[in-house]
Amino acid sequence: MVSLNIPLSAADKDFIDRQVAVGGFRDTAAYILSLVEADRSRQVRAEVEEKIREGLRSPTSLMPDQEWDEIRQLGEQILHEKKAR
Repeated sequence: MVSLNIPLSAADKDFIDRQVAVGGFRDTAAYILSLVEADRSRQVRAEVEEKIREGLRSPTSLMPDQEWDEIRQLGEQILHEKKAR
């Protein structure tokens, strides 16, 4: 695993410490990792939604198998990330 040092203002550090305390996180790293996972999940969800929109805009009523496979893979990735938390 790789470490990351981030300079923070005292106000930011206090905010993070409060979030750790009220959010039930084991430590600051767990809180930060939860933010990264949430952002990753939002990004994957946006990609899935865009694929669905592309399919709805397509001239045919059926999406090609490849597009369904991509949507399925993105959906499985979201589920895997949720289970990993």
